Amino acid sequence: MSLANKYRPRNFDTIIGQDHITGILKAKIKSDKGGNSNFLLFGPRGTGKTSCARILAKAMNCLDLQDGNPCNQCANCKTIDEWKTLDYVEIDAASHTGVDNIRDEIISKAVYPPTMLKKKIYVIDEVHMLSKWAFNALLKTIEEPRDTVAFILATTEVNKVPETVISRCQVFNFKKVPEAEMVGRLEEICKSEGLSYDDNALSLIAKVSEGCVRDAVKYVDQVSILGNLNEENVTKFLGIASEQTIINFIDHIVDKNSDLLFKEIAKLVDQGVDLQHFAKQVLMFLDAHLFDNIDLYLKISEQFGEILSWIRNYPYPALIYKIVLHKYIHGTSWSIVEPVAVEKPVAATNPDPVQKIIVQEEKIAPVQAKIATDSPSQSTDLWTRVVARIDKDSLQKSLKDLSSISSLENGVAHIMVINKFAQMALESHENRNYIEKLLSEEHGSPIQIKVEFQSKEDFFSGMLG
Repeated sequence: MSLANKYRPRNFDTIIGQDHITGILKAKIKSDKGGNSNFLLFGPRGTGKTSCARILAKAMNCLDLQDGNPCNQCANCKTIDEWKTLDYVEIDAASHTGVDNIRDEIISKAVYPPTMLKKKIYVIDEVHMLSKWAFNALLKTIEEPRDTVAFILATTEVNKVPETVISRCQVFNFKKVPEAEMVGRLEEICKSEGLSYDDNALSLIAKVSEGCVRDAVKYVDQVSILGNLNEENVTKFLGIASEQTIINFIDHIVDKNSDLLFKEIAKLVDQGVDLQHFAKQVLMFLDAHLFDNIDLYLKISEQFGEILSWIRNYPYPALIYKIVLHKYIHGTSWSIVEPVAVEKPVAATNPDPVQKIIVQEEKIAPVQAKIATDSPSQSTDLWTRVVARIDKDSLQKSLKDLSSISSLENGVAHIMVINKFAQMALESHENRNYIEKLLSEEHGSPIQIKVEFQSKEDFFSGMLG
């Protein structure tokens, strides 16, 4: 049995980091006079919602309550634990989304009284996955409740649950578990299992799990295979960086030492560190130490936010790091700039010095015209404003972070895209007219667009030059 299942909470007192919820539920169970109750538990994954739902179901049916906690020894508690009754039903809404599922699993059966327990309990996990029609069917049942039936709904996305359902439930907001409480719980598990551990290793696991107890216990289970739970084994097994590595990385950025910084990036790649997760680790470190140097750390945080926004769409994350941090260190802006073509020398066909001057002036003129146009930063700001104004969600999503104005001159905006969907969207006659209208309004003069596609590899490689 995995440690996550072995040490799953079995009463309210063993749920960590949610005292604001468990205290209320225990008090309610002790004072409950048999009235109806529907519950909605929401919050981040791995924070105890489903465990709490099962404990709550046992507590409402327990024959020997222990200060609001289920005893886990009576016939009713054991029946629920062993899944030996039809009066306790758990449904995964992700695989039971339709109205027919809800009718078959709940509505048609909820009208009958429980056969073994005091109350028939329905737990619906990830309830936000239900279809609109399934919610409507469920609503009729929970708005006319019976004393012998209770619904416990759990979700990670409460914003997708209809207000009509929320208003008929007692709502409890689960929070990410604080690091100190997480470390304490991991220590208890390690001591119980006889595992050798370092405090730094458990602290690192608590940070990486980001408040998710299930992930933290799973990591302990995995790393324990290597023997000691020390920092070296944790970083090696989970593909994460040590705190000292993060400190060194930030120091190189502060010192503006590109050579050491790029070597550190290569080292992270060689060690198998997940660079997307490393960016999150750096952001968490900066947040925890923000007041050490608030202005500087906020600026560095912006760069790592930029890295995270691009890294999802690019197959070579190390190059994203180099591009963003190179631009930051050398004081250049993060923007898409069309490379300026360099003309090859033209063989002189006329030795006449007057003719030579004319040729030189013709070669200089395009450069002068380029300087007279909007600067790259102005073009970037212009495109950001235009994309923000797009009221078509699919079009805005296709263009955001995947396109930019590479140049703007003579009333023509060259739109560089690195996504085929964005290219197709802009080549639509309707969308083209719409974007040209927004561009003209924002720029204050008529603008036409010309769409150019560039591969991600060429695009990001060009930005480093």
